[in-house]
Amino acid sequence: MSEIKGQLLGVILVLMIFGAVSAAMVAIFNGLTQTVEDQVSEMTNTSRKNARYQMSELVSYK
Repeated sequence: MSEIKGQLLGVILVLMIFGAVSAAMVAIFNGLTQTVEDQVSEMTNTSRKNARYQMSELVSYK
């Protein structure tokens, strides 16, 4: 009977560790996703500003 209890305890321990690691990884990936989203948004806005400036230069050149 103690063998079954030991195995059950081992399985429960493995599941708890797996749950803790997966929760930590989800939190890390969510943070990284937000960082990447912010950087892409910033780059997109910069590109649009540059494109508008270049278009205004072309229009004023005529």
